[in-house]
Amino acid sequence: MDSLFTNIDLRVSKKRFESWDEFIRETPEYSIALEVLDDIPGHRGHYINFDHHAGVVREASMSAAMQAYIAVRQGRLMERWLQARPQVPVFVWNADQDVCLAAFVLEYHWMLERAEGMPMLRWIVQYNNKIDVCGGLYPVKLDDLVKNHFTWVFEPYRDQRRLGKVMGDEAIVRGTVRKVCDRLLALLNGQAGITPITVEPDILYRSPYNYVIADEKGDPLSRLVLASQGHTNLISLICERPNGRYTYSIIRGSPYDEDVFQIPKLIDAFQAAEDQPDEKIWGGSNLAAGSDSKLGSSLHWKQLKEIADPIVRASHVRAYARV
Repeated sequence: MDSLFTNIDLRVSKKRFESWDEFIRETPEYSIALEVLDDIPGHRGHYINFDHHAGVVREASMSAAMQAYIAVRQGRLMERWLQARPQVPVFVWNADQDVCLAAFVLEYHWMLERAEGMPMLRWIVQYNNKIDVCGGLYPVKLDDLVKNHFTWVFEPYRDQRRLGKVMGDEAIVRGTVRKVCDRLLALLNGQAGITPITVEPDILYRSPYNYVIADEKGDPLSRLVLASQGHTNLISLICERPNGRYTYSIIRGSPYDEDVFQIPKLIDAFQAAEDQPDEKIWGGSNLAAGSDSKLGSSLHWKQLKEIADPIVRASHVRAYARV
């Protein structure tokens, strides 16, 4: 049994599951996927996929943590499944904020099964839901994020994210989830700390067609800083990897910019320009996408600019020609 957790058996998968069939075939019964299965969310028998990326309308879908919260609070999921096995296998790929929070909800399910349901936990799940559904480009008061301890709770993920996704990082991912869970416990017990927002993302390129390319400097809070500055469409350099490749995200902060900032067209074009076009390097939803966190992109941000600008310009012309 996992010594870090009591009710969940946290397993860091060596690869993402490509389909429901693969997940069911390769995992034991009563398994839960947290943002590691590239297929529609939901449950099939005694298997669950908590996710909000593949096959969904992103802005109408709950975050993974909110899905887990409803399953535990209303559906008594863990209470039921722990009758079948001593720990519930929970598969993850990384340790982002949504994954860490969902893991906490599953591990400490008994807090939600009380009549009062832990109001502070409900608040942070709801707050995370807004931010995560919007790919991090959600307009908030930055001071509030510091005062309400949100930045402090997820600081371990920020530290881990700067390392990128590498082979053999299973212990790091599991340790990050545990550290965030410990901080959530401290928050609920009135013992949370304060972590100021110090990151200053660099705007590498400002397009005349309402998007920017920015260097996040490895800090997920960069997107909230950019959102507070009024940016809604973003190509984000997350980090340059030690092997010279890059990790990127593409975020469309508003679903109503779909005529102009068309993420599916952008990721298709970026994929075609890669040095390994037969490998699936780019993917995601129509609101949030990016390069593979493990393989990384071969493209410099200036190459992304040269590819993206004509696509966004043409979409802009078509959209506003109808006005």
